Amino acid sequence: METIYMKKQSIGLVIAALLLTACGGGSDDNTPADPNPKNNKGNNVPSAPGKDENTPADPGKKSDNGSSQLIPPPVNQGNSDNASGKYQGKGFIVPLGQQPNGLTDAKSVVSDDLAVLNLDGKKLPLQLPNISSGNITSVRGATIGDTSYKQFIVSGTRYANSKFGYLNDGSKDYIFSQGVPTATMPTTGVVKYSGAAAVGQAAVADSALANFSADFGAKTLTGSISQNASSAVDFKPVNISAGIEGNTFSSKADAAVKTTGGFYGDNAHELGGIFQDSAQAISGSFGAVRSN
Repeated sequence: METIYMKKQSIGLVIAALLLTACGGGSDDNTPADPNPKNNKGNNVPSAPGKDENTPADPGKKSDNGSSQLIPPPVNQGNSDNASGKYQGKGFIVPLGQQPNGLTDAKSVVSDDLAVLNLDGKKLPLQLPNISSGNITSVRGATIGDTSYKQFIVSGTRYANSKFGYLNDGSKDYIFSQGVPTATMPTTGVVKYSGAAAVGQAAVADSALANFSADFGAKTLTGSISQNASSAVDFKPVNISAGIEGNTFSSKADAAVKTTGGFYGDNAHELGGIFQDSAQAISGSFGAVRSN
């Protein structure tokens, strides 16, 4: 009888243990969830990316009406010592009286000051003391600080977002256009621009007239540069044709007149660039402001 009692007691203990195990394995509302759940292979399962209201909007997203194009900040292609300059553009440096070798000689212009040209590492002041003009200033024999110019032709206050010109320090010609690149470009419409130019030929330079038309839908720019009545440089009208890409423009490789430049200010309010007409052995820079 004693043996039978012990077997019954052992069976009872086993049943009790099984019941306790079953209760302990049940769901417990107070048990924290595993912060790193694992899949069948034992690897952590990544959580699905949820919507974050603080996530910045896509900077390249177009507006619903598609009327403008957001342009990324232009990539600097030269003057690494001042790569973050606010004012950017293009320029030529050529020996006095000579012509550039097409657009292959065009260098990037980057500056933190609109009144300073930073071209190929050389900084040249662009504002004459006590002299201000609306459209363009042309002076033979000018000194700004420690810098002396044989020829000084630079745009005036009419151009709030850009500056262009033609400088000669006695041995080299500096031909340039720079400004604040347009961030949001128009994508439709035809806009007229009127302005001025600085042209040089055979060691002689002077100001000129400039007029342009930009078709932002077709992405084309056409225009002409013509001489003033009293110009020291005698030339026929220079006809310019270029394609618009982003906030810049440039001529085709086989164009009769080579040009490159960009749009400056809000909504492409201004434009500017440099050019070379090899047939007339004339080169220069230009700038213009929206007239409609």
